[in-house]
Amino acid sequence: MSGGDLFKRHVAWIEQDKLEVSEKLFGFDYQEKVEYEQFMEGYLERVKTLFENEPINGDDMKYVTISSVVTVFDEEEGERLDFKIVSPNEEMESGDIIPASYLSKVGRALLLRAKNERIEVTTPQGVFYYRIEDIKLN
Repeated sequence: MSGGDLFKRHVAWIEQDKLEVSEKLFGFDYQEKVEYEQFMEGYLERVKTLFENEPINGDDMKYVTISSVVTVFDEEEGERLDFKIVSPNEEMESGDIIPASYLSKVGRALLLRAKNERIEVTTPQGVFYYRIEDIKLN
């Protein structure tokens, strides 16, 4: 599938998911709904730029997108972890891949980041330092 076709499919899915999440999570909170929709529009604009400027080679990605699986190296623990960036609407089976909603601290920190980039994620459990090692489409 070409990068253009992949982008069109991704945009269609994101538009539908955005509507569902907006109504489900922010139905009566206008301010949060507007902030969420602006966040998603910004995401789509950035993804459009990335897809236009960076050819995609198979399932190998240069940047983290929603639905991608990201392998990170946890610099504190010295271990590798796999996260899948998911919609808050999505249910995932438990297994070796850790689901991270794109609205969560980890999901937002990883979103649109590049391979080899080092990120810091502050969560209620503490601060984590990750280096992105691999990004795959799923």
